[in-house]
Amino acid sequence: MQILLDHDRYERLEKEATRRRQSVGATVRDAIDLLLEEDVAQRLAARRALLRMRTSATSEPEFDKDAVLKDALK
Repeated sequence: MQILLDHDRYERLEKEATRRRQSVGATVRDAIDLLLEEDVAQRLAARRALLRMRTSATSEPEFDKDAVLKDALK
């Protein structure tokens, strides 16, 4: 895989790699892992919150919990 970075992003990445005393590649991998781990955790938390919500006729009519859950589980 190859990615292209503008000069400013590469400099920021290089500075962070130097600070961590690791390669730029290792820093990129760490950043990807952190981003994806955070994203998965946020989605799981949202799903859990939706599952805890009650579904009833008294709920807001424009909110369809089942449809939201179906989309979230894709």
